Amino acid sequence: MMRHGRTQRSAFTLIELLVVIAIIALLIGILLPALAEARKAGRLAICMSNTKQFGIATHSYGADYQDKVFSFTWTNGSEMQSEFGDIRAAAPGNNDLQASALQAVDIIRRRGGLDPGLAPIVTGWIPHVLYTHLVLQDYVAAQLPDRVVVCPEDKYRLQWQTDPQGFRTGIFAPFQPTGSGTGWRWPYSSSYEYTPFSYGNDRGDTGAAVVVQADTHRTYQLIGQTAKGAIGRRKITEVEFPSQKTQVNDTIARHFGKRWWNAAYPEARQPLLFFDQSVVQRQTNHSNPGADPRSPSNASSLTLYSYEPERWEAPTRQGGYSPQFYDFGVVGHFRWTRMGLKGVDFPGGPVTWTFGQRVPTEVYP
Repeated sequence: MMRHGRTQRSAFTLIELLVVIAIIALLIGILLPALAEARKAGRLAICMSNTKQFGIATHSYGADYQDKVFSFTWTNGSEMQSEFGDIRAAAPGNNDLQASALQAVDIIRRRGGLDPGLAPIVTGWIPHVLYTHLVLQDYVAAQLPDRVVVCPEDKYRLQWQTDPQGFRTGIFAPFQPTGSGTGWRWPYSSSYEYTPFSYGNDRGDTGAAVVVQADTHRTYQLIGQTAKGAIGRRKITEVEFPSQKTQVNDTIARHFGKRWWNAAYPEARQPLLFFDQSVVQRQTNHSNPGADPRSPSNASSLTLYSYEPERWEAPTRQGGYSPQFYDFGVVGHFRWTRMGLKGVDFPGGPVTWTFGQRVPTEVYP
């Protein structure tokens, strides 16, 4: 007679199971930082691609419009070619800035599908700082808001873009400006800012009107005559040292390290678009300090302002947002190039300047 033995079923012991779990946890611990770094590198690549598109569009736009650097084109003497009656009826007065503000609102309404009730006219506004991209988006017939003008690390502005109506009601507070009144425009802004000399004069000590920094990092002024010809007429051919002069930068350095830095802080490092269309990673303290455009030939002339961040911006160097942490006397760098389009931001060697400070002499490769 044949005897049939019972088959023994194999199984993990408790120790073996614990060992497997430990190995899996170890692998996850090894892989997660690598995946996080890969995602971060991917966002950096997208940001560099975004800024590169501005460089390409600069020359494409210039080829079609008499070599001009892209900027708002409406002036106080031009006819307001708009489908909106309130814009056509608006009188910019003897003020190119107000004409530019009307053009910005017109573009946002048309490209964003907004009626005048949702996008009222904005006055007392220099739209060039964070909205110059609207000219290019109108040029290529883009639909607004458009993610290409936002750094992929700028999580707050991307949220505003996804729900402009919710932004108006303040659903992203405290990580947003007010959405009421003229604040409706913020979801259509850009992470990137454009050198003021791409739309304003290089210097104001010659009697020309010039855009200057006001008291805080988010406020600006047009000093001097506001009549026709004061702003928005710069040409690519006026740019000297294009491989050493910044055209576009993020207002915040977001890609390197564990925290964001205001772009003017020496510690800030970010991709910068230069006027030769190159996009290069540079650290702020390797650039020349920015002069005051009102007296750029004075060696001790610097643009100084107070950094008073909101919750959606980079914190101060001390890590706070409240008035007790505000930074006073922040030095402008490539935002305020000495001599404007004729000056140099990154000289390609050690940068030393007076006024009691010295920039580290090492140069980022």
